[in-house]
Amino acid sequence: MRKPVFIVQRRLAAIFSADVAGYTRLMNADEVGTLRLLASHREMTDRFILQHGGRIANTAGDGILAEFPSAVDALRCSLDIQEKVASVNAEVPDERRVVFRIGIHVGEAMIRNGDLFGDGVNIAARMQTLAKPGLVCLSATAHEYACRTVPADFEDLGLQWVKNLDTPVHAYMARPSGPPTLYSIPPIHRNNEANLVRRCHKIFRDALTEVSRQEGLEPIEFAILASLGDAPGISQRALAKRVGIDAGIARRMIKRLERHGLVQHLSNLDRRYSLGLILTQSGAELYPRLRPAMDGVLDRAMAPLSDHERELLRDLLARIIMANEARGANGNAGQD
Repeated sequence: MRKPVFIVQRRLAAIFSADVAGYTRLMNADEVGTLRLLASHREMTDRFILQHGGRIANTAGDGILAEFPSAVDALRCSLDIQEKVASVNAEVPDERRVVFRIGIHVGEAMIRNGDLFGDGVNIAARMQTLAKPGLVCLSATAHEYACRTVPADFEDLGLQWVKNLDTPVHAYMARPSGPPTLYSIPPIHRNNEANLVRRCHKIFRDALTEVSRQEGLEPIEFAILASLGDAPGISQRALAKRVGIDAGIARRMIKRLERHGLVQHLSNLDRRYSLGLILTQSGAELYPRLRPAMDGVLDRAMAPLSDHERELLRDLLARIIMANEARGANGNAGQD
């Protein structure tokens, strides 16, 4: 009888090990409920692992073992998981919360039939036991690769003696840095686009108000000045569309700005009709003075986004505006 052939591969990998803190206590309190919650959380963690380029290798009970092509990918995935779980747990009683501990190590792993083995796996598992619930613990090797790329707060734990290892391991605790992610918004609001739009509108309106009120202006009046600075001679109707306000409101705002000596009409020789709107000399001086301050408060409001994300947001908003304006134009044409 031929002996089975065991094929073992070896490769360098970022090894991710996770378990549920207090799993035995949760199971003793409510076995069925805990399994249901764990299944829901596992769907989420599996999705994050795949999104970040990871591969799930071993799962047993509450444990997850996965490998990533880099420590950066592994840490980003881990922090995303912990933030998402924290947001979900905000609506769950303390005694029923499923909270993960995650450990990461970069080292050689042995792979057999898709499962991970070896010293690298053991060190990742030991990092997991050092992690506080809801946080991520990295070996010094993983930390060296990830610390300059991933925005996180790292706590140096120094040398740690851990089970089944003859020498201590230098470890670091990681937690997210910077503002909270979208996950911190309650799901009932996060899933309602109208609510998100309203909240974003308030953030930007407050930012614009902060600067424009210093000159006795309303935010919409600054928008009118900005539009006239970019497109002098624009008609009142085109200005209203550009700023996104009703024609009647635009007319009132323009009259107010005229009284302040900031805007004027270009008229034909006998002043019978307007050829367009332009900034007066005072308006032309005010707008460049306000613009840097306005850009500053908008930059603060947009600080959570990278330059690429800001560009993407502008593109998405432009698509929404163009599609809805086109729909409105078609509807109006059908009524004529």
